[in-house]
Amino acid sequence: MRKFTLLVFLVICGLLTLSACQMGQGWVAETPLPTTTQFPVVDDDETAGEPVKRNTQSVSPTLTVNEDEPLGAEEFDCAETFCLWPWKGWIERPIGLGYSRTIDPSYPYASTGGGTLDLHHGVEFLNRYGTPVLAAHDGEVVFAGFDSTTMIGPFGGFYGNVVILGHAGLLSEDQDVFTLYAHLSELFVESGDWVNAGSVIGEVGSSGAAIGPHLHFEVRVGLNEYNHTVNPMLWFAPLDDPDHPATATLAGIILGLDGSPLIEFQLTLERLTEFGTVEAYYYPKTYEAGRVNAHPLLGENFSISDLPPGDYRLAFSANRLYEVIFTLEPGSLGFITVQLD
Repeated sequence: MRKFTLLVFLVICGLLTLSACQMGQGWVAETPLPTTTQFPVVDDDETAGEPVKRNTQSVSPTLTVNEDEPLGAEEFDCAETFCLWPWKGWIERPIGLGYSRTIDPSYPYASTGGGTLDLHHGVEFLNRYGTPVLAAHDGEVVFAGFDSTTMIGPFGGFYGNVVILGHAGLLSEDQDVFTLYAHLSELFVESGDWVNAGSVIGEVGSSGAAIGPHLHFEVRVGLNEYNHTVNPMLWFAPLDDPDHPATATLAGIILGLDGSPLIEFQLTLERLTEFGTVEAYYYPKTYEAGRVNAHPLLGENFSISDLPPGDYRLAFSANRLYEVIFTLEPGSLGFITVQLD
C-alpha cells in the first residue's frame, strides 16, 4: 500500500464562532478512545493567501492483513490524526445487486433526523415493496414474526414483521452478534432455522412503525437488545459493484476540550479535484447522545459510507476553523481523530 500524506491546517478565523458545540455528556465509547493529537495555533498574519501547511505527516500503514478476514482488535493501533486501513467488514449487505444497496443518508445511525424523529438505532435501505431481503451472514434465526407480543424494540409492533439472526463468534468468542431486519412484508424463515449469507429471508415492506417501504437494519453486539446496537455502516465492506465501483468509508471521533465526544456536531466533508477545488459536499453529524454505541474496535462518533476514492477535506468550526486533508483509497476505511484545544 502506498504512503498517504496527511496535511493538517489550523487557521484562526475571527469571523467564525462556535457552532452549537455541545460537550458530550451522555455518549460514552465502550472501548478506550483512540490517541488524539493536539493541534498548534496558526498566527493571523500567516493566514493571508495560500493556507499555511502544518504538521505534515507521512501516514504509512504497515498492517499485515489477511485479505479474506477483517482486521482484529490488535491491528487498530493508530496514534495519528488520520489512519487508513483496508476494510473487509464482517457482514454482507442485506440487499442484493440490482436494488438500492446504499444507506439512506437522511436518517443515519444515532441521528434524530434533525430533531424530528426518534433516536435511530439502525440504518435504512430504501427499496420498493417485495425487494428481496438477504441474510447478511450465516446464522440461526432467533426470531421471526410480528413483534406485537415480543418486546424487541421500544414498544410492541415497532418493527412489524421482523427477522433476527444470531451470529455466534462473529466478532469475538465472548461476544455474540445479532442482525435485525424490520418492516418486512413477507417472511420466509422461522425461528430455529439456519440460513447462509445471501439467503432470501423476507421481502421489503412497511409493517410496524414505518413510513413507506424500506428495510430497517440493525447490528446488535453482546446482547439481543435495543440498547446494544452499533452502527451497521461500519460492519459492511465499502461497495464495489457496477453502480458504485471501488468506494471507501470514513469514520472518526471529534472530542471536546474535556475529552468527551461531541454530540450532534455538524461537520463538512468536501471531495476535492486534482486541482484542489470542491466537486462534492457531504454533511455528516456526530452521534446523538443516548442508547447508541460505538463500534467495539473503533470508538467512533461519526461515520459516512460509500464515498468515491480520492482527496477530501473535513472541516468544522469551534472558536476557530479545524481542517484535515486526506486521501481515501478504494476499499478502505479512513479514521480521523481530532480533539479541540
